[in-house]
Amino acid sequence: MFVTEYNKQSETRFSVKCEKRLFKKKSKYQKIEIYKTKKYGNLMMLDDCFMITEKGNDQYHDNCVLLAKRNKKKLKVLVIGGGDFGLVKKLFNQIDIKKLFIVEIDEEVIDISMKYFPRFFKLNKKNKEKIIMTISDGYNWIKNNQILFDVIIVDCTDPNLIAKKLYTKEFYKNIHRSLYNNGVLIQQSGSPILDKRNLIEPTIRNLKIMKFKDISLNPFDMPIYPTGLWSFIKCKKAQ
Repeated sequence: MFVTEYNKQSETRFSVKCEKRLFKKKSKYQKIEIYKTKKYGNLMMLDDCFMITEKGNDQYHDNCVLLAKRNKKKLKVLVIGGGDFGLVKKLFNQIDIKKLFIVEIDEEVIDISMKYFPRFFKLNKKNKEKIIMTISDGYNWIKNNQILFDVIIVDCTDPNLIAKKLYTKEFYKNIHRSLYNNGVLIQQSGSPILDKRNLIEPTIRNLKIMKFKDISLNPFDMPIYPTGLWSFIKCKKAQ
């Protein structure tokens, strides 16, 4: 069987060969499905979009962590999203973290990921003690936040009904306020081929309006996502 993601903007389909479906549920926020594949291990889909696999996701997480690295030790990092913990494990492996705040809107994503992607949750006791986990809407959480961060990573889905607010000027205004001077924001920004006009260009415009500097688009290979090419936008808070 093949599982397919459909892109409305380009009217294209991208499929992955699967052996069977292991899990399906509609949470409060989204449809969650887990499939078993021979090549990539378990695969998670959220609202019919490919999210994460046991194998083949290193490019996504490694490129994100590479952009997050700073010439500073004991970083205070915030991840909005990232409930599958794939990025969390990579951050601890490659960056000296003082505290890691995680704000995930859908607790069921965490619970299901723990069952079907258990290796992402295998952290040592010292690192587990550095995590502050909150189940909350990232938009509302950052609006009320009073903590300053060295790095903020928005590891959300594309701007659908749930994540649409996480690409707005109001959201970036509160992100800007929550960063130290020269602090780094990394934003998941979709396919540089399919999402240039509908996602990447509007996001860059909003970041410029909110006085971010050194804005760059960082594409990378991603075999399980449509077109096989994905991206992060990186920028800094101006002093």
